[in-house]
Amino acid sequence: MSYRYIYGPIPSRRLGRSLGISPIPDKTCNFSCIYCMLGRTDHLTNRRRQFFAVKDMLAELDDALQHLSLPPDHISIVGNGEPTLSLGLDELIQGVRQLTSIPVAVITNGALLSDASVRDALALADVVLTSFNAPTEELFRRVNRPLSGITLERAKQGLMDFARMQRRGQLWVAMMLVKGINDTPEVLEQTRLILQEVCPDRLFVDTPIRPPAERFVQPVAPEALAQAEEALGGAASSGFDFGAFSVRAGEDPVETLAEICKRHPMREDQALLLLERAGIDPLPVLDALRSDPRFIIEEYAGHRFFLVREPDGSSS
Repeated sequence: MSYRYIYGPIPSRRLGRSLGISPIPDKTCNFSCIYCMLGRTDHLTNRRRQFFAVKDMLAELDDALQHLSLPPDHISIVGNGEPTLSLGLDELIQGVRQLTSIPVAVITNGALLSDASVRDALALADVVLTSFNAPTEELFRRVNRPLSGITLERAKQGLMDFARMQRRGQLWVAMMLVKGINDTPEVLEQTRLILQEVCPDRLFVDTPIRPPAERFVQPVAPEALAQAEEALGGAASSGFDFGAFSVRAGEDPVETLAEICKRHPMREDQALLLLERAGIDPLPVLDALRSDPRFIIEEYAGHRFFLVREPDGSSS
């Protein structure tokens, strides 16, 4: 089934098998992070709007849930950008809960946690997963490249305010490590001291595993990731789960891979394995991907990736 707002299920590095809801137009965000696998932000904004009708998103979700053979582990509100820019976030979370008992997660960059109405909306979720990549203003601007007017101090205070408020679910924090930029022992110790005050329910440390927005961004080595886990006081590397991707009988494998690669660039060897698992001869499909103008092939960290970079034709 093809939907405008619903996608997946896809494998999430932290949330398992995740059915996504996108409440914002593609690449609409208040950050343009150097490591973002979606590329640079097209629509840089910090103004909250009602981009799409909540009833339309819920109608698609209801239909999608009825067509799934296995329920996902989470309903994840994220999309290709920053979901807290959606003014209907509280209504959307409440509506999802009326449709299903599956836990609701919201993945956010945390910039708008300084807004009390955003904190109130996020307090309705079962999981709020926010990023925290830099303990100083200079690094914050270098890694996250926020819209003018967004400061680390406001974002940090918003995170602490959210951590202390009455809320339904858990607070998870993730730090993305970029080699040579925010991976030094000093930076990790500064980050640990801040997050010690936040006291999240779970703490993750990761490194880019897909082609990033900027070519200079490189992942840290596995041993550096392990050292960072220890330095941050028990953080866990969230890893990568490939098992939730699938091509079902009767589906066009090229179209299925196009939908996946719009949101999750896929390694060529993973695409090969995925097709073999589905009993599909992979060679004609991979040849079709290479000749399809929607697909871009990029090399990153010793692997070849398929990406889809389609222009945003949605409302803004």
